[in-house]
Amino acid sequence: MYQILVAHDLSPEADRALARGARLARSSGGRLDVVHVLDEHADSARTQHPREQLQARLAELGLGQVPLWFRPGHVAEAIITQTAGLQADLLILGRHHRQSPSGFAGTTLERILLACPVPVLLAVDAPDPYSRALAALDFSHCASRALRHAWRLMSAGGVLTALNVHEVAEVHGADEADLALQRELFDQLLADLRGELPDNGARLDARLRQGERSNCLDAAVAELKPQLLAFGGHSRGEISEALLGSQTRAYLGQPPCDVLIAR
Repeated sequence: MYQILVAHDLSPEADRALARGARLARSSGGRLDVVHVLDEHADSARTQHPREQLQARLAELGLGQVPLWFRPGHVAEAIITQTAGLQADLLILGRHHRQSPSGFAGTTLERILLACPVPVLLAVDAPDPYSRALAALDFSHCASRALRHAWRLMSAGGVLTALNVHEVAEVHGADEADLALQRELFDQLLADLRGELPDNGARLDARLRQGERSNCLDAAVAELKPQLLAFGGHSRGEISEALLGSQTRAYLGQPPCDVLIAR
């Protein structure tokens, strides 16, 4: 069973995450849980108000007995602890609405991404079925993992496009020999991945581009208009290296659609 955990802080942004989690739980036949982080000094009386609010939101979505978890303490640590305790397959968050003076850096989302053991879905749009998705696919394990999880979320008839960028400085122009080798390696990677993906009625498409990573990614997003972007997250300590670089951080700071990060 696909275990989905939604972190809810009673904000409108978290309501979008809850709606997305509800849709994915229904489509996958999975289980949905909700966690809310309390002030560490909260007593039972102060727990009752958020419980009533969350129950009202669940009722609006037509959800029945969804387990609600209330944890005191630091937000990121409490969410990660609950994710690990439930052995969740996916953690869903709303867009971070508390502004940080340095943008994405220092936010709860950043801290969760650096430590969460499961893929994290940032839900920002209406919970329509995912019919168009874009996965930035390099040759790392985490990028392949992000694509596999994005595939699980696709609707029947949808298209998931895997984008591989042969990164070169655009001023140097095309290098046909290097591009041919990159295409051969990328085709083999896709063949391996296709053999692992279950048949869910979606289609896996592929694109290989040569140029600067950020420009190629921006162009693909503008052309395909995905509802979901999937990235692998490289855990190397610093946020500039922990994800795919400044471009991915920019997408997390100003997401054009839902964003999935898998370490």
